Parts: sequence; C-alpha cells; structure tokens
Amino acid sequence: MRQMSEAPFLGRHQELTRMGAWLDRAAGGEPRIVVIDGTAGIGKTSLIRRFLAGKARGCRVVTASGEEFERELAYGLVTQLMRHIGDSAGAALQDAALGASSATAAQDPISVGAVFLDALGRLQGRNPVVMVIDDIHWADTPSLHALTFVLRRLRVDRVLTVLATRDSADTRLPQGLHRLIHDDTTLRLTLEGLGVPELTALTAALGPASLPRRTLVRLRDHTLGNPLHVKTLLQQFPADILGDGRAVLPAPRRYEGIIAERLAACAPESRRLVQAASVLGMSSPLHLAAELGAVPEPLTALTRALECGLLEEDPTDSPPRAAFPHPLLRAAVYRRLEPAKRSHLHRMAADLIADPWTSLQHRVHAAVGPDGRLAQELALFSEQQSEKGAWSAAASASMAAARLSVEPGQQARWLLQGVEYLLLAGDVSQAAELEQTIRDMAPDAEQHYALGHLALTTGRLDEARRELSACWDTCDATTGPGTLRKAAEQMAWLCLIQGDAPRITHWAERGLALPSGGRSSFLRDSLAIGLAISGDYAQGMRSLAHLSDTGPRDTPEQLDGLLARGMLHLWNGKLREARRDLKEAFDSHRRGGLPYAALVALSFLTDAAYRAGQWDEAIAHGTHAVSLAEDTDQISILAVVHAVTAYPLAGRGDFRAAEAHAESAAEHARVLRDVNDSAFAATALALVHSARGDHEKVIEQLSPLLPPKIGHRYGIEEPGLLSWRPLLGEALTRTGRNEEAETVLAPYERRAAERSRPLEQAAAARCRGLLEEARGHVEAADQAFREGLRHCAQKDSCWEEALLHMAYGTFLRRSGGRRSAAAELEAAHRTFRRLQATPYLERCDRELTACGRVTVRPRETPHPVLTAQELTVARLAVQGMTNQQIARELLLSVKTIEYHLSNCYSKLGITSRMGLIGKLAQDI
Repeated sequence: MRQMSEAPFLGRHQELTRMGAWLDRAAGGEPRIVVIDGTAGIGKTSLIRRFLAGKARGCRVVTASGEEFERELAYGLVTQLMRHIGDSAGAALQDAALGASSATAAQDPISVGAVFLDALGRLQGRNPVVMVIDDIHWADTPSLHALTFVLRRLRVDRVLTVLATRDSADTRLPQGLHRLIHDDTTLRLTLEGLGVPELTALTAALGPASLPRRTLVRLRDHTLGNPLHVKTLLQQFPADILGDGRAVLPAPRRYEGIIAERLAACAPESRRLVQAASVLGMSSPLHLAAELGAVPEPLTALTRALECGLLEEDPTDSPPRAAFPHPLLRAAVYRRLEPAKRSHLHRMAADLIADPWTSLQHRVHAAVGPDGRLAQELALFSEQQSEKGAWSAAASASMAAARLSVEPGQQARWLLQGVEYLLLAGDVSQAAELEQTIRDMAPDAEQHYALGHLALTTGRLDEARRELSACWDTCDATTGPGTLRKAAEQMAWLCLIQGDAPRITHWAERGLALPSGGRSSFLRDSLAIGLAISGDYAQGMRSLAHLSDTGPRDTPEQLDGLLARGMLHLWNGKLREARRDLKEAFDSHRRGGLPYAALVALSFLTDAAYRAGQWDEAIAHGTHAVSLAEDTDQISILAVVHAVTAYPLAGRGDFRAAEAHAESAAEHARVLRDVNDSAFAATALALVHSARGDHEKVIEQLSPLLPPKIGHRYGIEEPGLLSWRPLLGEALTRTGRNEEAETVLAPYERRAAERSRPLEQAAAARCRGLLEEARGHVEAADQAFREGLRHCAQKDSCWEEALLHMAYGTFLRRSGGRRSAAAELEAAHRTFRRLQATPYLERCDRELTACGRVTVRPRETPHPVLTAQELTVARLAVQGMTNQQIARELLLSVKTIEYHLSNCYSKLGITSRMGLIGKLAQDI
C-alpha cells in the first residue's frame, strides 16, 4: 500500500470559470443559481471548496448540508444556515426555524423564508453573498420550500446560490425548486469523472511513484474517473497489481474502511469525540459532543481529529462546533459504530438535548425494535403539532410512530395520518412516494380517505371522488368520526372545484353533523359557498353568523368560515369588506390553518383588488399566489390562481404576461377537466382579447360555455363569480350579433336583479345600454347606462364604474351630446390613467378628441413611468413604512425594496421620501 500526501484539487477548470462568471453577474446585482450534480465521490464538495477558496474569496459565505439522518427534522437545513447570520437577523431566523422544529410555534415556509430573505439582505453589505447547500436531496422538505420561496424573490440581490445534489431530477425535491433548477438562468454543471491527464497529476501529487499511462487508462475505465474511487484504489493496492494488464482490477475497498483506519489511528479521546459527533449530526456544539463522548479535554481531542482529517472546526460559531468535512465521512463513522454503542449514544443524546422533537428522534434511532411506549409518545406529539398547524413535525412524528408500533392496526392508522399531514404541509412528493404502500394495505375507510385526499391534491378528480365515496361506503363501527368528517370536507372541496352546488352543501352538512376535531376545517366555508352559488346568499351569510367582524383568529371557531365570508362579500360587490376578510383569512391560515385555504383566500383577494381598481395590489397578490401554489404543488388551485393574476395585467396592456398566465390556467383546467376552472381560464383569455379589441376572439373563447349540456353550471352562472356573460354579450353586440347578445345577456340580468348584486347589475346595465344603442333605441340605452351608474354609486369606486363612464360617454358623443359626453369620458380617463390601463386610456383619448377635447397628458403626472412594483413600493413608503416593513409586507428582500425606491427617485426627479409624498400623496 502506498503512503500518500493529502490529495490535491485537479481539473474542473471549465466549471470553475463558468461559476466565476455567474458570481460576477451576482455581484453586479443579478442573483444567480448554480446547480452541481454528480454521483457520490465525484468531487462536488471539492469543487465548491476550491471555488470558495479562489474566485469567491472575500465573499460572505453561508453554508449548509442536507443530512440523510435528519430529513425529518423540520427546518434543520435553515437552522444550519442561521448559524452564519449574526446579530438580530440571525436571532430572528433562529426563533423562526427552531420555533418550528421544536413546535413552540407553527411556522410555515413563507414565514421562515421571509425572515431568511430579510437576513440575506443584511448580509450583502460591501461583498456579495455565496449561499452553498450541499446534498439538497437529503434536506428536509420545509426548508426546501422556504429556500424556494427565498430564491424566487431575489431580484437585484448580490447573491449566488450553489446547490449540490446527486441528481437534480430527484422527484423528492419540491416542484417549485425543480422549476428553478431547470430555469434558463440557472447554470447546471454535471460532473463527469477525471480524465487521464488529471489522473496523471493526481498520482504524481500523491506519490511516491508515478504510474504508466496504460495503468492510468485502466484506472479511468475501471472507476469512470471517480476521484474518490481512484484514490481508494491507489491507497489500497501497489502499482504492480494496478498495472498488471492480465488481471482484473480489484474493486475499491469501501470508503468506510479507509475512514475506519483513520479513526483507529486517533487517540481514544479523539475517536470518542468523532463518534459522538456522528450521532449528533454534520455539525454540533463541541461541548455537547464532548459530553456525549465522555471527552474531558475537547479542544485537544478536536485538534487531533483535525490532524487526522476527520473533523473540522466550524469558524462561524462561538463557542466552537465540531463539523464533518463531508457527509460521506460522517456516514462512514456513524455506520461503523457497533449497533449497541450507536443505540447507547442516541439514548444519551436524547437525555442531553432539550428540544423535545430532536430528543424524540434520538430515542427513535436508539430503538432496537418495535417500542409501543415510544410509539404512543410520538403519536401524542404528532397530535399536539397538528393542533398547532405544525404539519411537518406532525407528519414526521406520526410516520415514526408507525414504524415503531407493535400493533398492526395502529401502525396503519399512524402511517395514513402521517400521509395526511404531509399533504397539509405541502410535501406532496413525499406523500406520493407512499401511495403504493397505502394501496397494499387492507382496504378500509381510512385507507380510502388517504388515497382520496392524495388524488385530490394531485389533481386526479375522478379517482378522488371514487376513493372518498368508498370511505363513507366502507365505514363501520371502528371508523372514527374524524375520518368521516375529513372525507366529507374533501368531498365538499372536490364538489366546489367542479361547481356542483347541491353536493357541496350536502357534504358540508354531513361533515358538520359529526363531532369537530381540534384543527381548522373547510366545512363551514364549503357550506356557505355552496349555498351562495345555489342562489341563497342570505342563508350562506347566516351560516357564518358565528364570526366576529375582526380578529383574533386563533381557534377553528374564530377562523372557520372567514374565507367564505370574504368570497361572499366579493360576489355581492362589497369589495372593501371582501378585501378585509380575505387578507385576514390568508394570514390566519398561513399561521397554522389550512394551506390550500390560504391560497384560495389569496386568489380571491387578487380578484377583489382587481375589481376595486387597486391593480398594483392585485398584481402583487396574484404574483405571490402563483409562486406559492407552484412552490407547494397545490395543483387543484393553479387554474384559478393563474386566471385571476391575468386580469389586471390584461387591463394594463401587458398582454404577453397576461396571456402566459391565462394559457397556464387553461392548461391546468384541461388537466383537471372541470367546467369551473375552464371558465376561469376562458374568462382570463377573453379579457386579454377584449383589452386588445379583438371581439371575435372573445366570442371564440366564451361561446363553449353556453351549451346547456355542460353539467354543474351553478358556479359559472351565478352572478358575481365570473364576468364571462357580460364579456360575451358585449363582444356579440360589437360584432353585430344582437339577437345572440340578447340571449346571453337576459339570464344574467335576471339573476343579478334577483340576487340584488349592485356591481353585477351595473355590468348588465352597461351591456344592455350597448345592445340598445346598437338597435337604435336611444332612450332605452340612455336609461340603461344611467341605471348602471346608479348601481355603482351604491358602492365604493370600482373598475366597472370606469367602464360605464366610458361606454356612456361614447354613447352620448355619438348621440350629439358632446359636452355631457366629455364629462363622462373625463371621469373614465382619470381612473384609466391612475390604473395605467393603457388600452382603455387610448380608446378614451380617441373619444375625447372626437368631443373636441385635447387630451394632452400632464407633464407632471404623479407616477409617469413607474412600474407596478415600483408604484406599490412607493405607495407603502409614503404611508410611512420602513424598507424592512415594506419588504415583509411584499415578501421581497430589503435589497429589492431599496432598488425599487432608487428607481422611483430617479424617474420622479426626487431625492427623498418627502419628495415621494409630494408626488404620490394625492394618489394614496
């Protein structure tokens, strides 16, 4: 066996150059991502270290590593990242991450991600930040969701993110992260084995004698150039064996054996320290590892472990921490521990560690077989976390309880419960991995419920209906009422997606008749929504009488139904109340309620802001909703989310972005195959075509919604939910198809009047005015337009009012009343200019010109060239919010807020917030 010096870093020049170029772009304010993938031992970690020691020297470095043994530790990865952040930012992140992992608070990935986003902004300072995450395939899912949230919101930050994984296509990674990894702006490096020139340099550096080329070629072919395998063979066999062309090259001895030799060469104290550290994780407080390993002089033992290349000191912490240089090294030490010793160390660690969840996990690792008592403790812990909405911790504990259960029935029940918690946590991919295991179980009501919930979350609606129905059909005396209540909740949600109003109320009432559980439920919301889209708005509101006007929303009784109340207010034209309730529902469900309910709330909050003429807010909410839905794989809501996000973008003439969202909505609707989602997508596309003035395409998009054979028309026909009938009626009128327009419009007018929905009556009146004008009925048209404006006057200013002013003004101008027409058109013009509704503003300009009015846009407009995001930031600044408060409100980094404000100052010719107040105060 050859004696060798420490192996040098060789090759990878092209990879280092490309990483350096990406760092240069990040340093210039263009945040970038580098993904490095390759097999174990191929040199991913070595490449990263070389990069950090070279091109990235002087950058602020933040590192973490996924750990195979800690995938179930919620926010374990974020906790590692937190240790690199000092002062208040680090403390805040520590509270967020450790609070979630220890279940003292039910932190969601958005909250944790927002704190880390703020912390990254603080870190940048003079030098850019390089954030390195090794082995992301072993990271815990909540951390990955939080990381995805952060990466999507780095806009102008000087941050380079380096992700290393064995396979960038790993299905266990969240879909949102997959999209970032495969984005065109991401640099993807797949590491191949070293070539013969690099192997020549490697053997020369390792010494003492170089090998002939034919031997190196054999080594390259045998190991595929894997550096770790090559070094192992060089250490294991003499040159004559490696160079013997007649013999088959031996397989490299396992890496664990090499590490075992190093460990055996250490002093006993250092050996115990390394072994104890392997039980605690990739990095642990030195004093804790020393206490666990019974090491009286930890600094001396650490020094010797460093000399043996087994540990390294983490320089970012005081007091010191012991860290492993590579996950493979830690795994090698851990797996070489005698089973009895490993179990003993885990039991001791459980007693030493204060965090209850971490302590429980050590007890799980210490178990030598089924342990009914520990399983019960884990199940109790899981239940406690579920009551707080800490779904990730609840899922991990329930799955561990299932593995340790001594009773098969309990084992199945806890596994199924764990799958439900995974779905509520947004960890759809991990839940899907267990689908076949669930199918292999003996069929019963709980199994059918779990399969139905999983099918519904992944967009398989027909399968979801079969499984959830089977849950009720197969229930017996042993079926808990909680299972049936949850099955009814999911059935009501399924019927809501499909617009089947009678079945929504049917399943909601069945679920509410059962004893309530300890967590929030969608049943009250479903009942109210089902009643409303059946036409019984008043009864729907009465079903929500238990809710107070304002918070707190800390219990299910205080929260359940709030989302529905916001939606009912929206549909009834009470836009201010709708925005209040929907914002509160979103915030409350995020803090520990139902993740999908939070997304529904944010989606309809986008719609409410659009209708209210608050388009900056609508675009901000919609963009946020799309991001969250995609990041957490909430497939069943994506069509609606994309559709409502398109509305204000179409109104502003941002046709490329609007059409992209509308097409995405259509694609998701095709996958789900239900009429409601199709109607949302069609309405979004029709709004794009309407803004462009292409009425034929509006008709093409919306006509498929007319045939009576379409089932479950409740949702698409209820006034206030969707505006497709007014859009279609207007398009038919403008293309001369008056009788068809009458057929479309009359049912909408009747329903809007029956429900006393002022804004829908206003939209119907506008379309009626256009139709009567086209028929030559001047008095009827004038009366319709006036009636529409009267309906709008009952509510706050809204988008429909501006459309009415323009339609009425255009009618008056054509009828000869140019002075009256100008007054109506100027009222519309003010709103269009405020909203930056360019297509409508241009039409209004033309009409005003025809009235003899010169429409010169003011030179000193409040915000002449500000983007939607800049205007949103500026308005919040004028309201007195600090940069950090604005960042938290908009879920962006402080650096991005600073960038937007700087642009505002430059574009408006000002230098301070006082200048902003002068420019924008009148527009707030």
